[in-house]
Amino acid sequence: MKQLLILFTLLISLSGISQKKDTTKIGPKIQFLNTVIDYDTIERYSNGSRVFTFYNIGDEPLIIGRVKSGCSCTVAKLEKDTILPGERGEITASYNTRKPGNFNRPLTVYSNSSTGSVNIIYLKGFVLDTKRFYGVERKKKK
Repeated sequence: MKQLLILFTLLISLSGISQKKDTTKIGPKIQFLNTVIDYDTIERYSNGSRVFTFYNIGDEPLIIGRVKSGCSCTVAKLEKDTILPGERGEITASYNTRKPGNFNRPLTVYSNSSTGSVNIIYLKGFVLDTKRFYGVERKKKK
């Protein structure tokens, strides 16, 4: 009888251990689908807008403080600044394609992500000028 009581007590204590939930919080966590958008070759004056998609793979709301570009030729627009766990967010980045040549422009994303409050994403490519005459660009008169 004493052995049965010990066995019963052991089973109850083991079932209590297995029912404990993991209460470890990881906080908000940003994960980009891609951190570089490569335009490859794009024509001058064409649409330079592209979209960076990211997810909050954490267990708390992700708050994007701001998105900063390194120059005036790149503008970023945030869809919304608070992304709940499991939700998707988007940053629309626009590169001004008026200047021909290679480009590689960083965008800095500031957030409360547990993986780091600063993430850098990039736009890169080559703007091809197909409308040059004699090495000098000519503008149409109005």
